[in-house]
Amino acid sequence: MAKKKVTLKDIAKAANVSGTTISRYLNGKFDYMSVETRRNIEMVIKELDYRPSNIARSLKSQKSMLLGAVIADIENPFSNTIIKGLSDQANELDYSLMIAVSDGSIEQEQKHIQRFLDNQVDGLVVNTVGMNEDFLVSLKSEDVPIVLLDKAIADKSIDCITSNNYSLSKELVNHLLSEGFKSIGYFTPTRESNAVQLSRFQALEDVLETYDEIQMHQYTTIKEEAEKLIEAIEDFFQLPEPRVLIAANGLILMNVLKEIEKIGKRIGKDYGVCGFDDILSASIISPGITTVAQNSYGLGKESGALLIKKINEEEKDRSVIYKELPGELKIRQSTKLKEW
Repeated sequence: MAKKKVTLKDIAKAANVSGTTISRYLNGKFDYMSVETRRNIEMVIKELDYRPSNIARSLKSQKSMLLGAVIADIENPFSNTIIKGLSDQANELDYSLMIAVSDGSIEQEQKHIQRFLDNQVDGLVVNTVGMNEDFLVSLKSEDVPIVLLDKAIADKSIDCITSNNYSLSKELVNHLLSEGFKSIGYFTPTRESNAVQLSRFQALEDVLETYDEIQMHQYTTIKEEAEKLIEAIEDFFQLPEPRVLIAANGLILMNVLKEIEKIGKRIGKDYGVCGFDDILSASIISPGITTVAQNSYGLGKESGALLIKKINEEEKDRSVIYKELPGELKIRQSTKLKEW
């Protein structure tokens, strides 16, 4: 036999208070309510195992208490920590978080966003794949707050929480130059309409502008094109010594190191290597890999906090926020050329 659903009237009767008092308690309005009354209601709710109806609550407040998050690439370890930060922030503020993965597809990103809107989420966090700016800008008419995570759009007209990519990249390349590397191979998934990669590459170019003797080649590689990656690696090893490889993210770093190992080249003898995203293996691999560590957990948590803040603001009071969280350059043996 099905368990009878507990109502607000049942709680009010058991606690010997009015229904209005119970409603005020559930909505966190404790003004003029004694500590004794609050404790009594809390005890009754636990004893009766009462669970509020989200449907009823959303009809009354016009809020679903649901957040949607569209993540570009779940294979990247960077994304897992972001999701943890998002989830923790949502839980702290009594929101439920739904995750969708676009897997690098513009079409999938648009489809997932539309589905979340159709399901009346209160707000969206979008870790965009890039090249989707017109669609994202068009969503402003939906009156649903959106926060971009990691990648901003060019005119920064949508709220965004990201890292200080430009200054971190400058710090990294200056370290490589101070060590004495003569050539750089930059392995990236894309630069086209990707604010993060554009910013990082711009930093490299700006620093190297006064170093005519330093060669830098960019190699665009994606996981589906293994042959192209192998060709890029072969070309990289034709660059002047001492040479150093920069991987644009943790996934590329792992894929590149795997392929280089097959041809017997050794870090610290044949080349140096570093990358963005401080994946766990970077500190474990011997020698340790120099990385740019982003505050990925903080990116997730700050994005969630900003989104919920926007949800609870009147539309007329919302102003666009663009915020960069500081990362850290972690120098390890893989780029300490002077100690090889």
